[in-house]
Amino acid sequence: MNAFSRRGACPALSAPMQTGDGLLVRLNPVAGEMSPESLIGLAESALRHGNGIMEVTARGSLQIRGLTAQSAALLAAEVDALDIAVRTGVPVETGPLAGIDPQEIADPRPLAERIRAAIEEAGLVQRLGPKVSVVVDGCGQLTMDAVTADVRLAATRTDAGVRWRVSVAGDGQNARPLAFADQGAARDIAVAALRMVAEKGREAHARDLSERQLVSLAGWLCLTSLREAPPSVLPDISPSGGEIGSFDAGFSLTTPEIGETIGDGVISPLEGEMSGRAKGGASRKPIGLFPLAGHATALGIALPYGSMPADNIIALAQH
Repeated sequence: MNAFSRRGACPALSAPMQTGDGLLVRLNPVAGEMSPESLIGLAESALRHGNGIMEVTARGSLQIRGLTAQSAALLAAEVDALDIAVRTGVPVETGPLAGIDPQEIADPRPLAERIRAAIEEAGLVQRLGPKVSVVVDGCGQLTMDAVTADVRLAATRTDAGVRWRVSVAGDGQNARPLAFADQGAARDIAVAALRMVAEKGREAHARDLSERQLVSLAGWLCLTSLREAPPSVLPDISPSGGEIGSFDAGFSLTTPEIGETIGDGVISPLEGEMSGRAKGGASRKPIGLFPLAGHATALGIALPYGSMPADNIIALAQH
């Protein structure tokens, strides 16, 4: 096992965090879902090695508390034996119905995978802090509007087809909009923003980027030479002045209408409109019945205060 995480870090399975009631681990399954059999096995492991309470975070991860150094190692071994692959690295999150919601504008999973791969290729995993995150929202029945992230990409319908609205530092209502872009350019803008954050240190977030850096990111689509370069070969970006491209230092970033320009460059060449939030299915609370593709239905439930005894979860999964 690795050294215990400090408070404020993400308590991954390999780096549990010390809390008042023992060690805490957090699991985010790669598949985004678990079979009833896997969930039962994990809950039984939580009963054996933790305090018997399982929690679901606002971002859909599972937490197990009350572990010791020895029992945390046993839990990790049992998770491996259950063949539950868990995500590591920078969180790139999609919604709970991603790819199976007939009302979403676009399946966000392919773009999320491209961003994860680009982050790895650019060597950013160790350079970014544990709380830095990315949201990719297909904008269906359950949007990701309430989840705060350093970089947000939300699917939007335009006359030119599906585009991704890229914004930084906030939730679906208050994040700073940068541009509409196709999937490839949206990925590049997202990774460029993360490189800027990494240059400021592991305590930094997108909210720490300067106005000049934000303007530079917003002008990404104008810089065709950089747009065509993979993120791994982009120049290191200095927080003090090494932005992408060259803009007047006094320029103020605003939310442009489609077709407006910054200097001589168009922020977004797409037809349509830039609304306060990306248009998609009507977002609702994640409780109740949700129609899915293939005549299936998802049932959303809420755990009291986000937690439930593991034996109750076992009983629920058995029905």
